[in-house]
Amino acid sequence: METLPEQPDLPFRSLAVAQAGVAPDRIPAVQSGQGLSTDPRPALSLVDGSQLLLAEQAEPVPQDWRDALARLAAWLELDVQHVSARPVGALRQVAAWAAPHRAAKAALQFHPWQNVSPVAFQAGGHAMLPRVDWVASYLQDQGTGKPLKASTLDVMLMSPHPAACAVDADCDAPMPRAETLQAMLQAALAEGRQRIGIVVDAQRRNALVRQLLVSGRVATRDQQEIEILPIEDALCHLVRHAGRWDAIIVLPELRSLVFAMLAELSGIWTPWPMLWHRRGVSMITGEVLDEADGTLPLNAPLLVQALALAAHHAGLGHAAQRLMQGAVRLWDCGIITPGRGSVAPYVTEVTDGEFIHQLCRGGEQRSRARSSWRAIPAAALAPSPRQPRPSLRLVAANGDQ
Repeated sequence: METLPEQPDLPFRSLAVAQAGVAPDRIPAVQSGQGLSTDPRPALSLVDGSQLLLAEQAEPVPQDWRDALARLAAWLELDVQHVSARPVGALRQVAAWAAPHRAAKAALQFHPWQNVSPVAFQAGGHAMLPRVDWVASYLQDQGTGKPLKASTLDVMLMSPHPAACAVDADCDAPMPRAETLQAMLQAALAEGRQRIGIVVDAQRRNALVRQLLVSGRVATRDQQEIEILPIEDALCHLVRHAGRWDAIIVLPELRSLVFAMLAELSGIWTPWPMLWHRRGVSMITGEVLDEADGTLPLNAPLLVQALALAAHHAGLGHAAQRLMQGAVRLWDCGIITPGRGSVAPYVTEVTDGEFIHQLCRGGEQRSRARSSWRAIPAAALAPSPRQPRPSLRLVAANGDQ
């Protein structure tokens, strides 16, 4: 009987690539003849197109947030999986190898009930928060009861992390690195935000202008209108027209001033969803001026927006859009929650828990209003949640024979 040649251990070689946390669109191109396996057989994994991976919580999730999240996930037919961010022990390591589709993409830390103050952020952030490159918060006001559509706000407030800023020799002050600044501009461009305001102090304004001109990394300069101005001028512009910019990049130590101004102009003092970026979104929290530590009470708009952002960045565009459309339908009917007031005479204020209940009970009712939030683009060709489209991920073995 002919003896077949011994085959290499393909599954473990392929799964090792997935376990390393390298997403398919981030696998570096391999040049011809370098590091290629002689075995032509790739490894395939089937990924459920409605699965959202969230990291397990070190602290218990508040009960009101847990119940609201479970209700929204059931309504959206989302398969929310909580996975360990740090596998411990041999059994969990083998479990990670046995599920390459989970290990291929790091689980998102989802903590919208965690309060982060811009004052604490500009001081370096809380010790338990991740060291990231930059952060982005979203102020989106649907303008319920506002007389003009132009009065609605949709602002993306970005800042480099203080730890990601290096002291510039010319101005002798911390400055964001060129690659961090470019990442923020690209993120704004990806959401269709073309009017960008970069807020600095007078000491660093010239240094930042020089950085943009000399670095040669601002590939978006022909697609975006970028204004670089000191904090005093920026606040004056915001008072005159809060929606002057689609996105604002502000130095960490000036973030609380801009945040407070936008909150005052919009009347929204409740938390905004805050995304922490390091080679993609790594964590979602809430940002609010209140510096008191502790868990935030349930906030329905914050949970809806945070979950929509999590689903969107996980590739679940239909679920994100459906969630936002459901919230817009309630707002259009005059249903509001504490902290999201309105000047309209017909509004009805309900508790945050009741808002979630009515959102999930509303089904697919149509609304005259449509979500125009740039952070969640329309997904016209997305599959129905009741007919999830599975996706295939190709992981090629590239280990040595």
